[in-house]
Amino acid sequence: MRLTPFVVTGLLLLLPSAARAQRLEAGAFLTHVFLERVGSSDHRPGTSTGGLGGRVVWHLVPFVDLDGELAVHPHAGVSGYKLEGFVGAKVGVRFRRFGGFVKLRPGFLYFSKDPFGLGRPGATFPRTEWANSLDPALDLGAVFEYYTPSRLIIRFDLGDTIVSYHPRTVVVSRLQPPQRAAGFSTRNRQWSVGIGKRF
Repeated sequence: MRLTPFVVTGLLLLLPSAARAQRLEAGAFLTHVFLERVGSSDHRPGTSTGGLGGRVVWHLVPFVDLDGELAVHPHAGVSGYKLEGFVGAKVGVRFRRFGGFVKLRPGFLYFSKDPFGLGRPGATFPRTEWANSLDPALDLGAVFEYYTPSRLIIRFDLGDTIVSYHPRTVVVSRLQPPQRAAGFSTRNRQWSVGIGKRF
């Protein structure tokens, strides 16, 4: 959660200069991700979660955009909510009605209740309280856009969200004491669809 104020502040600082140069896009989107190794599904460990968010895009130079977004998933992991934010580059070309891009955006993944059973400091066993968690993430993939005559932008993202989970103390079961688990990374399929406006 420590990174959230910096991401939001950075996006807000872009608004005045971007608007003056008429290079600003802003919009909202719906997103869906399959989180590997978080919870369980019928076919393998993992969980599907949907969310919604906002996006700001600043056209830096031809073919290169600064692309930032923040999304919330109301139900993710064991319980609680998930926040994810990314700011990075979107590179590609725009035609009269369509655009195609690749994106590379570093960011973060925040769980209000750690899905791997991280115990809150000071909690007593066996009444372990869930702690929150913040881990670095990287969003890479493709972006496709359709431009309407009214300057609305319909955008579809398809990509890979790579999360690098820190080492943590996990609760395996109520019958065992918490254990230390090594850090690991996962690749998580994610897509989103949204609508935006150019100013």
